[in-house]
Amino acid sequence: MSKLQTNLFLAATLSVVASGLAGCAKYPPQAGPANGARILFRMRTDGPLRGNDPGNPGLPYVYMVAINLSEDVAPITDGPIPVVSPGGNGFVAGQATHYILWNPLSSPQFQIYQFRDQTLNEWTLIGTPVNFVNPDSGGNILAFELDISQLVPPADLTRYRSAQVNFLTMNNTNTSGGGRLWDALGDSRILTEINSPVTVRLDVDRVYNNATEPNPEPTGDTSDPALDIADWSVEVQAP
Repeated sequence: MSKLQTNLFLAATLSVVASGLAGCAKYPPQAGPANGARILFRMRTDGPLRGNDPGNPGLPYVYMVAINLSEDVAPITDGPIPVVSPGGNGFVAGQATHYILWNPLSSPQFQIYQFRDQTLNEWTLIGTPVNFVNPDSGGNILAFELDISQLVPPADLTRYRSAQVNFLTMNNTNTSGGGRLWDALGDSRILTEINSPVTVRLDVDRVYNNATEPNPEPTGDTSDPALDIADWSVEVQAP
């Protein structure tokens, strides 16, 4: 495994709750070479993930990372933001080019989707991360690794200089009705922090995490621990 692949497993085992995570999945050979920037994503929720928690049977909650690739080093667009009340596509608003969904009912469990239009109402399944860790039953950590060449054609790799990233959790993707529970980066109890995606450079090796950002992600800003983002990190390895 590469250094970044090794870090994936080290990160996934930092929590006692998540001990025993295993499973290194390779991107399908037909996807072509992976030679862009590598990005490792890691998210920990305050309680066990709903979907592989034997104490909470029922339909899984929705866990995803939304990405907006940009040609600017410091984009001024909104980036991916949570859908606070049912509407739109039910899961992400603002600007986004891709999202990665964890779904324990699918195989593989992690899947990459690309939006086909700026309204975010049409999307296509385009693959699965180059590496990922399937959480054990009762686990609370999601970790996976992308290569930017999975998201854009080879000729466009050098065009994109940054990515706006948001971690999104929600109890459903309903576009109408009530009972909405969600969390995202920033304190969801504060209106001015709802739009808090992190911008990561794709051409510089760096680790972004909850301790480095101006608006750290708190616990307790949503009522369900299975949705409450307790910690996160994004590690970039430039090509």
